[in-house]
Order: sequence, then structure tokens, then C-alpha cells
Amino acid sequence: MTTADGKPLQVDDRVRVVRLLVAHRDVTGASTSPPQPHIGEEGDVVSDVGEGIVLVEHATADGQTIWLAEFLEDELALVERPMALDEE
Repeated sequence: MTTADGKPLQVDDRVRVVRLLVAHRDVTGASTSPPQPHIGEEGDVVSDVGEGIVLVEHATADGQTIWLAEFLEDELALVERPMALDEE
């Protein structure tokens, strides 16, 4: 998936899970048994894995990871893109 301006998702983008093409996926997190991602949850892209796959972290307000999982870009929608330093 690309953003509304036609650009691919990138690291630090804020995204929302809009569909789950993989119902059960490998997740990691701060707890010993992190929950599965759900539609509507938001997170931050932390890595571009390649081939249309990104690693997304869903965390608490104080930064504790709830889940960390790989998503196809088609499963995500851009919520917010941080302003680049040269765009100020």
C-alpha cells in the first residue's frame, strides 16, 4: 500500500491496522504472551523489512511495547507522517 500521495510507508510513520490478511502472526512484546494485533489499533513503523512488509510497534503511552509484528503494507493505513527536518 502506498500513502495518499503515492509514497510507500516509511520508518516512523504512524499507521492503523485496517485489515488482517494473516489472522495469527508471530508477535513479540514486553509481556511473556503478547496479544495479537486487532483492526483499529495504531502503531509506528520501526523497520522496512522489504517486499512490501513493514515491522510495526504498538506501544503504551510510556513506550512499553504491547506487540511488535510484521504486516503487509496492504493491511495498514497511514495515520500520520512526521515532518522531515527539511520541511519545516
